[in-house]
Amino acid sequence: MPLTSYYTALTGLNNNSYAINVIGDNLANMNTTAFKSGQATFAELLAGISGTDASGNPISAGLGSSVNGISHNYTQGTITNTGSTTDAAVNGNGFFVVSANGEMGFTRSGAFKFDSDGNLISSDGFQVMGYMGANGVIDASGAIVPIEIRKGQIIPAGATTNMSINANLDAQAADDDTFSTAVQIYDSLGQAHTVTVTYTKTGAGAWDWSAAIPAIDVGGSADDPPVEVGSGSMVFDGDGIMTDPTVNPALTISGFSNNATDMEVTFALLDAEGNPTITNYARDSAVSSTAQDGYSASALSTISIDRSGVIIGLTETGRAVSLAQMVLADFPNLEGLQKYKGSTYVAFTSSGEPSIGTAGTGGRGIIVGSSLEQSNVDMAQEFVNLIKSQRAYQANSRIIVTTDELYQDTISLKR
Repeated sequence: MPLTSYYTALTGLNNNSYAINVIGDNLANMNTTAFKSGQATFAELLAGISGTDASGNPISAGLGSSVNGISHNYTQGTITNTGSTTDAAVNGNGFFVVSANGEMGFTRSGAFKFDSDGNLISSDGFQVMGYMGANGVIDASGAIVPIEIRKGQIIPAGATTNMSINANLDAQAADDDTFSTAVQIYDSLGQAHTVTVTYTKTGAGAWDWSAAIPAIDVGGSADDPPVEVGSGSMVFDGDGIMTDPTVNPALTISGFSNNATDMEVTFALLDAEGNPTITNYARDSAVSSTAQDGYSASALSTISIDRSGVIIGLTETGRAVSLAQMVLADFPNLEGLQKYKGSTYVAFTSSGEPSIGTAGTGGRGIIVGSSLEQSNVDMAQEFVNLIKSQRAYQANSRIIVTTDELYQDTISLKR
């Protein structure tokens, strides 16, 4: 019977060399962001059935081994805080989506930066994809696009549409007594205007209110009296609770001197649950709080990333606005992903189609801002694997030496 141990041992040498190469790659990437370690897997080479034994069982001679592939460990790496506002880590399932030369790429490495054009770029130089916001609102139902945010960009103003005053009007006040308070609102250009609301007692449990704006704001002069922009009446029961009106009135402001758009502001005498914001108790008239939803235009100062991947911009005036939202992709078979460049993968036929959505939905993980996921390489395990592969390589080399000695002994039979 011919000796096949030369060839079987050679497959062992080649395959264990391959395993050592994979271990070397793991150790070389111990500090690579979000790197996932791999392990070489092997399969036995068979010569086929060469007959049966005395019991009728098939005889299958082995011819060594072959590389079956590389099995990757996709377990979660340690997440560490970096302090960089553009860094992000995925805690759980999912990959960030990037635009990789015209096709979708996927990466766990969230070491992102903004380029000179305001594009959010991955560590491999690809644009990060997601949903862009408009006027602070993000529509996650459309197509994903490259995220573009410029530091210092102007966040447009928002005109006031709602204002409210939480106050008490003194039930002990005499008829015709008044109480006034002011609320600052914003027009469509972001300019502030002061609306003064005056409450006048007209009888027991009855008050009128009127709202006015300086005449100079709406085309008049500084010496002109304020222009009334709304008025109404309020009725309170014996417990000091407002019973009328039952719907919120509106203030109508037009003819702005700065050419801002005419505006209608809801004056919330009732909150979102229908509870009155004005009371009529026997204590001094006073305002506890005021609120309105307008804001002036201001420059973007810095950003942060929340757990759902929303990039929140903080303006110079301290206002927070939603600018964009990153997305995550998951796959039926992670082992089927193909490495493309650096930490970027692309889908392959065996990976299945990506399921793309926002973080925290559909089994996807959450996003941790100002943090990065570390490599999941276990150095101790890698050294154990290295020892095993090294010993296996040595053992196969001894098979070759032993086979050579057997051939030498066979040649010596002629002497």
